[in-house]
Amino acid sequence: MYATRGFGLSEIGDVEVFPNGDELHLFHLTLPNHDVVQHLVSTDGLAWRLLPPALRTSDPGACDDDQIWTMSVTARDGRYYMLYTALAIAERGRVQRTALAISDDLITWTKSERNPVGEADPRWYEADLQATGSVSWRDPKPVLAGDTYYAAVCAREKGGPLLRRGCVGLLTSTDLERWEPHPPLFAPRRYWDLECPQVFKIGDRWYLTAAIMEDRTQRYWIAPQVDGPYETPADGGVLAPLGHYAGRVCRWRDLDLYCCWHEPRLVSRNAGVFPAVDWATVTNPFGKYLPAPLVLVPRPDGSLARRAFPGWSAYLDGDLVPAQPMSLSLYHQRSAAESAWKVNAHGGRFDVLAAEAAMTDLWFEGTLSLRAAGGGLGIRLDEDGGGYFVTLRPGSREVLLHKWLPTRDQHEGRPWFRYAELQRGELRRPLPGDAPTRFRLLTVGPYVELTLDDEVVLAALSAERTSGRVGIWAESGEARAVEVRIAAMRTPHHS
Repeated sequence: MYATRGFGLSEIGDVEVFPNGDELHLFHLTLPNHDVVQHLVSTDGLAWRLLPPALRTSDPGACDDDQIWTMSVTARDGRYYMLYTALAIAERGRVQRTALAISDDLITWTKSERNPVGEADPRWYEADLQATGSVSWRDPKPVLAGDTYYAAVCAREKGGPLLRRGCVGLLTSTDLERWEPHPPLFAPRRYWDLECPQVFKIGDRWYLTAAIMEDRTQRYWIAPQVDGPYETPADGGVLAPLGHYAGRVCRWRDLDLYCCWHEPRLVSRNAGVFPAVDWATVTNPFGKYLPAPLVLVPRPDGSLARRAFPGWSAYLDGDLVPAQPMSLSLYHQRSAAESAWKVNAHGGRFDVLAAEAAMTDLWFEGTLSLRAAGGGLGIRLDEDGGGYFVTLRPGSREVLLHKWLPTRDQHEGRPWFRYAELQRGELRRPLPGDAPTRFRLLTVGPYVELTLDDEVVLAALSAERTSGRVGIWAESGEARAVEVRIAAMRTPHHS
């Protein structure tokens, strides 16, 4: 996880990820001021080193003298071209336009004298500030198809139902400097805006992804060619775990990576009661953070699976070794059968079998089978019943991560509890009863990631508690695990 280090409520904004040989470059907005595009670089995709800022807002009178919004970077003939969203003081920042900056080294950027290079064309898009109160034309992201660059833009159609005019606008260019507007690339008539749209290609299929304001999901669509038509995939089209938003896709080291920011309060039902961020090493408790990349892999039907980033293996603190369970279960003190990973909780009971030693950052893997009403995995567990729990139920597609920790009543000081749902995920198919499911549970600092049968189903941030035992649990039945291995993890260092 990476976070900004500015004063007060400073936080990371929308991101761009740009592969450059063995390096991965990250450009991001800094909120709340929107006055600078920060620049970082990584050699492993997890630890980041700060570089000089790439862009700042211009002097009064320029098209970007108020704020800078989402950007993108494209390479051509040894030069780098950054399209970005420009807002001007003249319209009180209510009109969004496309501006351009150019660099020969990715470090020093010069703004184009042609700025702005693109804006909403009234032939096809909402463009009248007096009529609409604002003009959406932001988040430009080009892709090369043949000899033409197609830039997807967050825009709104000129007509149609007011609440459903959100579309993917289109600019084209042959040199990345001169841009021509076109009718919308994609207009589903479903959403207010489609933020940070991007067209990318994996294999022989084209994909379009965008962040949806209504339900804060990252969605995607599939097409046979760059200009569509784009259709909803068989899996429903949700690309990322809840809380992951405004992402970008890039190809680096033969992997198709999805990178984004994550905001815990987007998925917490308790955000109005408890702080959205529950660890004490940041200054903004409601901020956005850069989580680990996810790998996108096409399934046979063209839909996209999420895989864990392989770079995590470099942060193993020692070898993965067989994990030994406690001789007694954690809650009801029932003996474990022959030191096997097996817990019985019949008669409506709930019980946990945990590893012998408490740990902080860890990699925990194995194969889990449930013959119970519910069961799953636990981390940061204690003997009083507290910890973080992953809930699975045979016959259900839902995967739930929640924390249940002891606290004190704020008025009387008596023992009490704190419960919060952290994230919901979804399996492609209902979990079969008693069928073995491979799992890998990873915790590094606040980051918690769960992979089931090679697909990432949960990726969340929480660290109200940072250490404890890890284990399996069952309710009204039996949970068992085999080939259980464990290792400690090191934390990526940002400089």
